[in-house]
Amino acid sequence: MTIPRSVARPALGLVVVAVTTLLSAPTAEAQTTQAEPILSFEGRVTSVSPREMLVAAERGGVVVDVVMVDLARIPQSETRQIAQDDIVVVVGFIRRPGHKVIATSVQPVSRWFPTSPAWERPVP
Repeated sequence: MTIPRSVARPALGLVVVAVTTLLSAPTAEAQTTQAEPILSFEGRVTSVSPREMLVAAERGGVVVDVVMVDLARIPQSETRQIAQDDIVVVVGFIRRPGHKVIATSVQPVSRWFPTSPAWERPVP
């Protein structure tokens, strides 16, 4: 049984378009990551392991929230330098319906970072 050329060419064209569309579509993970809002916060590390870190976000010296941070996307060479009581800036997103922050960047902040500009006069 042979298929007439008048039917085979349009069918082949549809198959090519379908395959091209599927290959060019972003993956489900990429779509989920793009849809999640990026967040950034600073806090003090209360505990750290190779996979997770607990960060206490402070405002005015008072802990306002404690956040569990997933470190799966961060190289272990970077997380080994982070210790308890370090101050860090975490950049990441929350994948719904989870409650953890998926970190894309964790940067330590110097404890001696000035809290007021150098040009400001000290208040007596």
